[in-house]
Amino acid sequence: MRPSEIKSAAWSPCDRFIAIALPHARTIEVLDSVTLQRLQTLTFPQEISTDPRSLIFSPDSRVLTSFGGHEGLFAVTWDLQTGGVASVIRWREKGKSILNSSIAYSANGKAVGIRCRYYHHDDVIHIFEVSSGVRTHSHSVSSTYRISCTSDFWTHGESLRFVTYDKTATTIWEVGFTSDVTPTVVKTLPPVVDNFEKVSPGCLTDNGQEGVHFHPAPYRFAVVFHGRNDVGVWDFRTSKLLLHCADTRFHRGSMSFSSDGRFFACRASGSEVHLWRESPTGYTLHNILACITEYPHPLLSPNGESIVAFGGPAIRSWSTKGSTTPSFSVSAGTPPRTEDFVLEFSPDGMLAVFAMLRDGTVTVLDLKSGVLQLTIDASMEVHGLGAIGNAITVIGFEKAVTWNLPTGDCVTDAKMTLEDSAWAINLGVPPSKSKIGASISPNSCHIAILGSRYYIDRAHLYIHDRSVVVPVLWISGKAWKPWFALSGCNLWLVDNDGEGKMVEIGCKRQVEPNCGADIEYPPEGYPWASSHGYQVTNDWWILGPDGKRVLMLPPPWQSPKAILRVWKGKFLALLHCGLSEPVILELEP
Repeated sequence: MRPSEIKSAAWSPCDRFIAIALPHARTIEVLDSVTLQRLQTLTFPQEISTDPRSLIFSPDSRVLTSFGGHEGLFAVTWDLQTGGVASVIRWREKGKSILNSSIAYSANGKAVGIRCRYYHHDDVIHIFEVSSGVRTHSHSVSSTYRISCTSDFWTHGESLRFVTYDKTATTIWEVGFTSDVTPTVVKTLPPVVDNFEKVSPGCLTDNGQEGVHFHPAPYRFAVVFHGRNDVGVWDFRTSKLLLHCADTRFHRGSMSFSSDGRFFACRASGSEVHLWRESPTGYTLHNILACITEYPHPLLSPNGESIVAFGGPAIRSWSTKGSTTPSFSVSAGTPPRTEDFVLEFSPDGMLAVFAMLRDGTVTVLDLKSGVLQLTIDASMEVHGLGAIGNAITVIGFEKAVTWNLPTGDCVTDAKMTLEDSAWAINLGVPPSKSKIGASISPNSCHIAILGSRYYIDRAHLYIHDRSVVVPVLWISGKAWKPWFALSGCNLWLVDNDGEGKMVEIGCKRQVEPNCGADIEYPPEGYPWASSHGYQVTNDWWILGPDGKRVLMLPPPWQSPKAILRVWKGKFLALLHCGLSEPVILELEP
């Protein structure tokens, strides 16, 4: 089997995710930025011949776009909540081949600008609507100037900005996302050649200027000098040389700044990455990182707290706080981990029932004593659980099976198999590997199954009445999990951010989610929130009912993609995909 190679990577603006492109496998993997744990695998449509040149997240980190191609270009966008393809942009211009290109999102995430440098033609910026894939307009950049390298292309407000330069001037330009007007000059700066000729005479020939990397926020140039391959950073606001390192050969195509410019990284010859940190006098060498691939590409996180290096089949991460020991290292294309949990509390808050999604082993825990009460070998993939009265129900792809709990005052560590079940029903739903979640109502009358098929940007919901075993309802809309309210009369569709829409049960036809005022403050409370008033804030603190801080979640538990949080009153279950069992916290004595 041909090994997967990481051709490009990108940090999400929220710093929580890293996307890597694996052209040989025709996939994009979304990783947790802390653990490098795979969270999601995205697949290219069959009609796309993959040659991804770059990856970019939308400003809100909710969608991801892969851009590439050579003679025929493409930009595929995935909705990260559903994993489906949201849009495909394709175009081909006869007689033109692309030398290199780059892509940038508009601030509102509705449009992308794609800059193409054609062989023997001017550079052209194309503007596309993301949702429709329609090209709205294009802008030609005069060949009088040399447009700078692919990363010198960024969003500023409702416009795009880019840099051109020659031997007489360095110019910052601006062009709107929504208007078909000629690019206008924002600022003219001294020529990059003059700046660096002072420290390295003759270093920047016409060909050597391909090593320029413009960082827009602090107005800085990073340059790997042509011929000698030493590196320098120039700040135009202060007309100051911040870095010049001539004792090592560096690679001009592998440089990275953090968003605020505090850190700068560049690949040296061989497998080392040099990391510099801003100081009062410029940049000082902060670390030399040894990589596991011969030609690593460094990539600093937007907040500057982490750095990854990727290349070949491997990716490694480090903290920028000073350690040269990598935090995590993984090989791309390895089989996904299977420690994905499903967990439910019993309505009375006495039991927690959990299982690993594909393992088929269900565990029943007594919350009062903390003692393992029952283990069930369900012999099927588990997609939903219910703990109702004295019964445990397990929902799989095609069937739902119920076991009665063993009776007695001192029952501990009992074991059951499929032969010990009380009843089973065929759900009548064809097997689908895209199934997202399942749930059973507290009155045991309805089972909800949520799934998404193909690349349709919607989820399908099937509700089954146990007595008739036929679908009675389906609903379109984005969601990750169905969740019944305690009354059993309402069904919630909960997305990955914990936001929900409510559907009334009982209709025999297609309905839309009820968006009435009672959803904002439902009398029975949200099914995913603590009924005792506990909550997790955006800065990862658990607040008590009085609003006081109780506990801060450690970094591995902070990523909403790596863990699932399930509340039941004073209990909080944390289901980390990298661990073999959940952690359940009791937040009050």
